[in-house]
Amino acid sequence: MSTWHMDDGMAAAYAAGELPATPAASVEAHLLACARCRALLAAQIPKARLDRVWDEIADTVDAPAPRPVERLLRALGVPESTARLLGAAASLRLPWLAASAVALFFAALASGETTRWGLLTFLTLAPIVPVAGVAVAFGRDGDPAYEIGLAAPYSMFRLMLMRAAAVLASSSVLALAAGLSLPGGGWTAAAWLLPSLALTSLTLALSSRYDPRRCAVAVTVPWVAAVVATNVRAPDLVMFGSAGQAGYLAVTVVSVVLLAVRRREFS
Repeated sequence: MSTWHMDDGMAAAYAAGELPATPAASVEAHLLACARCRALLAAQIPKARLDRVWDEIADTVDAPAPRPVERLLRALGVPESTARLLGAAASLRLPWLAASAVALFFAALASGETTRWGLLTFLTLAPIVPVAGVAVAFGRDGDPAYEIGLAAPYSMFRLMLMRAAAVLASSSVLALAAGLSLPGGGWTAAAWLLPSLALTSLTLALSSRYDPRRCAVAVTVPWVAAVVATNVRAPDLVMFGSAGQAGYLAVTVVSVVLLAVRRREFS
């Protein structure tokens, strides 16, 4: 191998892909240790072709590996570009989902107490989880892919709705799973759903003017305060009764209307 070298004809045949498999394998093994033949071969290949091959290699090596949530979305038929934008949201990543699941399941376990305090804790916490997820799913400060989102072929309003829907869906699945472990089951397993929709839609509507994280705090604090105020003496589920559910439905409808009216504010 040290005395044998390629000639111009062999280099041209190898560059054109016309060399048989066995000689081609010998050439490739020789090129690893022979700078002279590498230089001879480089002269046979157009620079544009080398640049294109290198760019393809760099793109493959540098391309970020899809995250689990992104792979799941693509498996469900979501287009690759949309799955990438959704998967970039911090509240749709495994650490956030795992933390939310732990919080909800611990609250559900607490509901096994003989009093209603445990159940009340779960019903108070479950609507807040999607609100917190939506707060960090979009916005200049909370979204690590904010600039990429601006360049994507989506309006910011559409991207915000897609992420909010994805966060709400994932949070609802976790809350429903935790709710199945509530003692007695029944309507209490889903009593958090309308409050969750009301608080989330209200947060989105306010986000047309203010930072989403501040809006989430502005919605969450009065919610917790109202629950505490109505249960200061003894645990009572009055806020989750029929009258309360009707109120949450009304808040949801009004917030959705405001969101539609102010959709241009997100652009």
